[in-house]
Amino acid sequence: MKRFRFLASGLSMACAATLLSWGTAALAQTTTLGTRNSLSQPNPALAPTAQQRWTAYSRAENHPNAVSLPLEFITLKSGKKMAVRVSVPADWLGRPVKGKFPAILTQTAYRIDVGQILGNVASKDTTLLIGGLDKFMIQRGYISVAVDVWGTGMTGGVTALIGEEEQAAYQEALDWVTRQPWYNGKVGLAGTSYLGITSLLTASKGHPAVQAVFAEVPMGDPFRGTVGTGGLLNPLFLGKWLTLTQALSVQNGPAALLHPWYASTINAATRDHEAAIDRFYNPTWDAGTQGQVGIATDDGTFWSVRSPLEVAAQIKAPTFIVGSNLDIFQRDEPLLYEQLKNRVDTKLLIVPGAHLQAVLNAQKDTTAQGGAPGSSALLLQWFDQYLKGIDTGVKAMPRVTQFVDGYGTDSSPRFATAADWPHPQMSPQRWYLRADHRLSTQAPQGMEANHAIPEPAAPKVSRSQLGNLWSGKVEINDGSDCSNSHVQWTLGMASLLGSKPCYTDSRTVEAAQQAVVYETEPLAQDLYLNGPIQADVWMSATRSQAALSVRVDVVDATGKARTITHGLMSAAYRAVDASRSRQVQGVMIQPWHPFTAASSQPLQAGQPVLVPVEVFPTAALVKAGQKLRVAISASNQAQGVWTLDRQTQADGNVSTIYSDVLRPSSIVLPVVPRQALN
Repeated sequence: MKRFRFLASGLSMACAATLLSWGTAALAQTTTLGTRNSLSQPNPALAPTAQQRWTAYSRAENHPNAVSLPLEFITLKSGKKMAVRVSVPADWLGRPVKGKFPAILTQTAYRIDVGQILGNVASKDTTLLIGGLDKFMIQRGYISVAVDVWGTGMTGGVTALIGEEEQAAYQEALDWVTRQPWYNGKVGLAGTSYLGITSLLTASKGHPAVQAVFAEVPMGDPFRGTVGTGGLLNPLFLGKWLTLTQALSVQNGPAALLHPWYASTINAATRDHEAAIDRFYNPTWDAGTQGQVGIATDDGTFWSVRSPLEVAAQIKAPTFIVGSNLDIFQRDEPLLYEQLKNRVDTKLLIVPGAHLQAVLNAQKDTTAQGGAPGSSALLLQWFDQYLKGIDTGVKAMPRVTQFVDGYGTDSSPRFATAADWPHPQMSPQRWYLRADHRLSTQAPQGMEANHAIPEPAAPKVSRSQLGNLWSGKVEINDGSDCSNSHVQWTLGMASLLGSKPCYTDSRTVEAAQQAVVYETEPLAQDLYLNGPIQADVWMSATRSQAALSVRVDVVDATGKARTITHGLMSAAYRAVDASRSRQVQGVMIQPWHPFTAASSQPLQAGQPVLVPVEVFPTAALVKAGQKLRVAISASNQAQGVWTLDRQTQADGNVSTIYSDVLRPSSIVLPVVPRQALN
């Protein structure tokens, strides 16, 4: 059986004092975060480039028009038909221009005909990165190839979203592109969200035609980053996303009417998609909620096959990653950059907002605030450089550009650039959760009082079958439906439907959850945080299952608590694989948990244990006069809930948080010198 090394909370007092004395002038980060298939590695910071600044890139259109060719179908090796829509440069009369062009391949689970409609109504100065007609790029000399991936849209197959059959078809789509008369020998892969995921997975296969990748808000590890955070299950996100993909895939009636010569092919695809309800969607949901090993845990290959982080190191093409600070893939986007940065030209841009808002925010030119040009200009600059051979100045682009929460104002958020991620000047600082509710750099010297946090009532999680529309429903009982977590895990839809004060002030949810709160005094000087965070919490429980929700807030002079990041952890999955965890100056700051059935360690009533919690990376400025707060509760149902088997083991639990000299709960913060903000 694999053996795991457990993190001791404190090192020794002398060692902790030494770390604090190093301050922010110590050495840079030392290791990467590993993956299932790779251990952490030495990670010296990349040297600064001679010039790191954003400049706007633009050029005139080469062609006055863009048109889409008739719908086509690729016959796959399986015999299934894959829908593809090609859009090409055209003259003033809308006639396709003859010649060979680089191709931009987008592969979507959200219907190429939807992308086609949106492309027709979008501004000609905007690229949506969702497939279909992309006037902005096509009129500048590119061909757009949009594909419905295996088992979705008008493409046949019974989906197992992002599974092996789907990924095999990515390569067949790419091979098809290389055989077309308009193909000039170069392909760029691009897309947003699902399309960004397919771009990364396709690029990892090493096809020589792929010369560049532009992935906007892509996933890295679906289990650790999104679906199974901390070993719990995220039905709030799954219920919305699975419903969306399945509902879109069975809405093929209009397509069959518009393309009567392909009606039998399209109707056959619809039958496959209907079959997927009982062959993939419902069984996967049931397996997850019921705690089945391999779905509710990270055993086997179900999650690893769907993890671009596992294969990112195989990508040989220059890759641009766009992420956001409140994205459903918040954890993953910097990690993708880290896997790529030493192998290919790689850039990382983090914009503000949840998933949907990030796509819109990425379109904005924020160079006046220290940020980057909009994503349309960036895509053109990236692909012109690597697909057309134009010197567009990509070497002068900053490698890393991040929105810094609290830097600037709500109306004019500010960004910071850096030579690398994690930030080359980042040092770990351990702050202790003291019994008197202080957050302090001073460790406890004696026995201090403990604090109790109760397990909230179980959420109501259900699956319903409504004709062809599959849906998972969650009724939250811990108050987290009134928090920024609710915004994050509904992909930003919650705030689009109407913003609430509690989405930006966490006092409401922390009170509802009876969280234990630890705060600093008002800071005497600014504190700049940039990187991953680890909370090392000593706890005991009255039941065999217990969870920890760790929320990190910035508190202003009015008392408003704005959450900057969050972590969630099942205490039973507290085992840490130190060989895959991130160390900075000898301090673990990002734990790697196996989340396998074998690594599970149910709690013994009343027995204290140390639970290392991965808190997702952030970049934030806590200003002088503000406070830094850590709030710990027993749940965050907007992000993760118990599987049904573990819920019965957690019901009625009361956890105790320790803060004494023998069990000094703490949090390791990634501190960067304030002067690094440019």
